[in-house]
Amino acid sequence: MLRGRIAQYNLLCGVLLGMVLLCVLPAARGGEPTPETGTLRVEGQGIERLVLQDSTGRRTVHYYREPNLVLRAGSYRLEEVVLQGDYFSSGLQVPAPARVLKIEPGRLVTLKLGAPLRQTVRMERWGRSLVLKYQLCGQGGECYAVTQRQAAKPPAFVIYQGENKLASGDFVPT
Repeated sequence: MLRGRIAQYNLLCGVLLGMVLLCVLPAARGGEPTPETGTLRVEGQGIERLVLQDSTGRRTVHYYREPNLVLRAGSYRLEEVVLQGDYFSSGLQVPAPARVLKIEPGRLVTLKLGAPLRQTVRMERWGRSLVLKYQLCGQGGECYAVTQRQAAKPPAFVIYQGENKLASGDFVPT
């Protein structure tokens, strides 16, 4: 008798779980736009996840599976972008026009992020010192940093005058 009730309970749980997954998965994967939703197309490579904050302050994590995300109409702020290899960009490192996204019903909004990446080095003089600043920038102008979990060594540099080596060192994360 007890085994029969347990089997019925397991069957009921399985059916309920299946119903929930059928309702949730299409929305999580993007699904089709409805009159209350719009589409955010993310153009770029190597994107692992995006964190968006809506106008009510609710943060949502979107794991990148396909370039189109179906979102409720409204304003969203880009909080962070994580690329494969644990490269991280906070919303403040994204150019201002791309930080706030306005999703309109039935419309497509395009956002350029991620690879291809370019490396830049800026030099500034501080008194008698020359300060080198290294940045890794995405195609949308956003800058990425290496996360603490990544065990990669920071980029190194060597300064030559002709064939004479003047200085060398590593870029220190700030």
